[in-house]
Amino acid sequence: MLLELRLKDFVLIDEARLLFEPGFVVFTGETGAGKTLLVKGLHLLLGARGGPALIKPGAREAILEAVFSVGEELSQKLEEAGIAPGDEIYIRRIIGRERSRAYVNDSPVTLGFLADLAQDLLVVASQHDYQSLNRPEERLRMIDAYGGLFELRAKYQGLYERYRQIEREYQELQRRLQELLKEEDFLRFQISEIEEIAPQPGEDVEIEQRLAELKNLARLEEDVKASLREFERALSAWGSGRKALERAASISKGLEKLASRAETVFLEAEDLLFELQEFARNLTPSEGELERLEERFYQLRRLKRKYGPTLEDVLTHLEKAKKELETFSHGEESLLQLEKELADTREELEALAAELREKRLEAAQRLAREIRQYFEELALTGMRFEIVLEKGELSWQGTERAEFLVATQPQAPLRPVAQIASGGELSRLFLALKTATASDTSGQTLVFDEVDVGVGGETASRVGRLLKKLARKHQVLCITHQPQIAALADQHFLVEKNLSTAEASTSIRRLEAEERVQEIARMLGGAEAEDLARRMLAS
Repeated sequence: MLLELRLKDFVLIDEARLLFEPGFVVFTGETGAGKTLLVKGLHLLLGARGGPALIKPGAREAILEAVFSVGEELSQKLEEAGIAPGDEIYIRRIIGRERSRAYVNDSPVTLGFLADLAQDLLVVASQHDYQSLNRPEERLRMIDAYGGLFELRAKYQGLYERYRQIEREYQELQRRLQELLKEEDFLRFQISEIEEIAPQPGEDVEIEQRLAELKNLARLEEDVKASLREFERALSAWGSGRKALERAASISKGLEKLASRAETVFLEAEDLLFELQEFARNLTPSEGELERLEERFYQLRRLKRKYGPTLEDVLTHLEKAKKELETFSHGEESLLQLEKELADTREELEALAAELREKRLEAAQRLAREIRQYFEELALTGMRFEIVLEKGELSWQGTERAEFLVATQPQAPLRPVAQIASGGELSRLFLALKTATASDTSGQTLVFDEVDVGVGGETASRVGRLLKKLARKHQVLCITHQPQIAALADQHFLVEKNLSTAEASTSIRRLEAEERVQEIARMLGGAEAEDLARRMLAS
């Protein structure tokens, strides 16, 4: 519901602040006073484009602000967009001479985001505003709301989303298997090439070290033999000294620890000498060892160049290639399972879509009949109206595309509602539709402009009564020239143009008590207008 509207330096309006209540709200005023500025302002607040021509002469920028009360669903939409939610939504639009800015709850937003919000907040019915009837999804929503089909539709949409998810998984696996099929021979070649050489972790480092030893074998042999000679002499001398120390320790207990340490050192040195002798015996390579190691080193280097750069990378590539082949072998089985699941889900979805279509057809026929019941009292006696549900492919909305078809003359062909030329006829048709679907508690504010064009007298009274009835379910704003309609309002605002200053300006103010009498009397005209106005307001 619209709670507040503020306009500053907007076209001819210096500043206006309007506070709204639930129910039926009317705006009246002389022709040319600027009543359509209200509709224009609401459009701008909800995503329409506007330029410097909308700024009051002499002002730097135009500022438009609105406050709406919102429900839980819209609050969640704001939260998902990163905007602080709440029970109210504050929209601000600033139109400058060079650029325009828009904010929701003080967070900057795009005009596209405002336009998306508009669908939940406001519906305008005028000669140039067919937005709700022009949207196929909104026409279906009206039918579903009228038929009480939201629960069935939600069930269908949940299953449809599941179907689309399975379909995406199936297509992705199918694509991947096609790629693997192209790569299968190449993968098998890579696996065979690596497994034939059978590299071991760290093997290249060990071979590189052994090759370095073999290539420096002469120098290595000389140094090892020299160290052996020196260690053998040292060990012999150490052994003689150790034995002399043991004899001395047998005489003096104070030397026992030293003798023990000497024994430990001797044994360690003896062990070192043994290992060095073993190393020396293995220095002489076996026949062909150098050639074998060089060939092996070359094989490993070739693998590393292709799949490396390290031997660990080669082994990782081998495992990855094996897994991809395994995926291919198991993937075909998974593809068959997904194909069956997809077919089963589609069968279930088609059954649910058929049930939804059947109920929609029945609801559409009932809705069309109920809408036509209002035509006589809305001066639409020559109009024909039908709702057609064209069947198409499965989609998020179902299999239907709803068309609201109208013929304004008995013999004229039925055409989409958007092609109606008369704004008054469209507004009254929209009024009939909204009255028929008034149980739809969407919380939207409905704005009617020119709903009374071409009608008067008793027909205008009937239009007013329908607006009043509709206002029990929705907040209804109506720009009207008919006193019969204005007299039924819960709130009455007067739009006036002031020509007393050098520059014309427009003001908007709420009328109370006697002021309403005077305004309705003006609209009635004639000598007895004031008395009649009082009687109309009293009734």
